[in-house]
Amino acid sequence: MLRIQNASFAYDGADAIRNVTLEVGGGGFLMALAGPNGSGKSTLLKMIARVLRPRSGEIFFDGQKLTDWPAKDYARKIGYLPQEIDATFPMRAIDVVVSGRAAYLGRFSWETSSDYAKAEEALATCDASHLAGRFLDEMSGGERKRVFLARVLAGAPRLILLDEPFAALDIAHVQQFAFLLRGIVDRTGSTVIFAAHDLNWAAAYSDRMIVMRRGEIAVDAVPAAVMRAEVVRDLFGFEARVVDGWVVPRA
Repeated sequence: MLRIQNASFAYDGADAIRNVTLEVGGGGFLMALAGPNGSGKSTLLKMIARVLRPRSGEIFFDGQKLTDWPAKDYARKIGYLPQEIDATFPMRAIDVVVSGRAAYLGRFSWETSSDYAKAEEALATCDASHLAGRFLDEMSGGERKRVFLARVLAGAPRLILLDEPFAALDIAHVQQFAFLLRGIVDRTGSTVIFAAHDLNWAAAYSDRMIVMRRGEIAVDAVPAAVMRAEVVRDLFGFEARVVDGWVVPRA
């Protein structure tokens, strides 16, 4: 499905991604992009989402270069939820979610009853049907994240990209949101790639982990192979114990 070949990117001459090569197949699974802040996770997601264009290298989706995909066709395949969400507009949740159908509309077309049905279905998938008539500024951060995830799902993408979806959520809401992602993968068959700087949350809810360090892929493995004291020491530079699969820093 997705193939990244020697991709690099720089901000004002400073390397953010260096020669990343990665393949992601289809078939519905959760993949975590882990690593410390500034390791390149968000930049990599933005390149896949076509928000940024690689300085060098190529990215392919279904065997076709991203640059060759028509914008609307690619928008139907890929859903992207950035880390920063502008929730200041006084919009109802259902109107936010139905806007995720934009890639299916004609140039001067309005949403149809079918589009609203897809939006309602997406809200239901995110356990957010009760939020449909509420305005964004009346919601908690966790509720807004469900609404914007529903917006992504309304477009029925095969690949869903989420940048720090657990940020600013308390532990209970992290668990709820992670269970929600697992349910989406199981019900829709979509593949989800999410970025997380917290190693424990990344490992707890993923099938595959990519750990990045200074713009490069340091480890590509199943979570159990990553959550080892010697791996944590090498990648993150601190001593830790691993207790029941969770990293506990040594005092």
